[in-house]
Amino acid sequence: MERGQQAFPKGAYFLGKMVWAKGYRELIDLLARHKMDLEGFKIDLYGNGEDSHEVQSAAKKLDLNVNFLKGRDHADVSLQGYKIFVNPSVSDVLCTATAEALAMGKFVICADHPSNDFFKSFPNCLTYKTSEDFVARVKEAMAREPQPLTAEQRHTLSWEAATQRFVQCSELDKILNNNGKQMNGVKRSIPMPTLSEVVDGGLAFAHYCFTGNEMLRLATGAIPGTRDYDKQHSMDLHLLPPQVQNPLYGW
Repeated sequence: MERGQQAFPKGAYFLGKMVWAKGYRELIDLLARHKMDLEGFKIDLYGNGEDSHEVQSAAKKLDLNVNFLKGRDHADVSLQGYKIFVNPSVSDVLCTATAEALAMGKFVICADHPSNDFFKSFPNCLTYKTSEDFVARVKEAMAREPQPLTAEQRHTLSWEAATQRFVQCSELDKILNNNGKQMNGVKRSIPMPTLSEVVDGGLAFAHYCFTGNEMLRLATGAIPGTRDYDKQHSMDLHLLPPQVQNPLYGW
């Protein structure tokens, strides 16, 4: 980087599917409540979704200093220059966009909530408990530069480390080790799975366990009763009603 060139010439942004349940309601409420405190603060919102018209109408009605843009991949070059990623959503456990923003070396401003516990150990993760805290975190991030990530922190945020955590959580490594011990001295007639197949299977199994088991979801900070869409979510997303998605006979 040349002398005098800013690492992050852009300000703040939010990236996510534009539905109220993905944090847009919380964000608009925070910006509206502290419009005077956040004078001069502008945020770009990237996303497409069923609630786009309602979200944009609400922001316009409240005269908020926001800019709406079409959704795009987080790796898009147009997003690299932002310094601050704001994510007020508490509906996602281990939000991928939050992890990606931290891995890019940006500040992340998110709620102090169990769903974000994994990210709290990173110095560039600024959490808030109240709306006043939110204002303070925004001003703090605007006033200084993010800390460079260490090699260990970069590894923790990598897909390799995530895969290792999934495998350990699913205890797939124990199963594979036990199978290996039983196979010692025995001629194998069936080929063993490749590393890629093991990783894919581990990720799929871990995803099934975390998203399909309500107790595990609650233990990792998910909001109770959010595993399945309720009637209002079904209406907002134009889905079949809950009784059709989850019939009583259960198959």
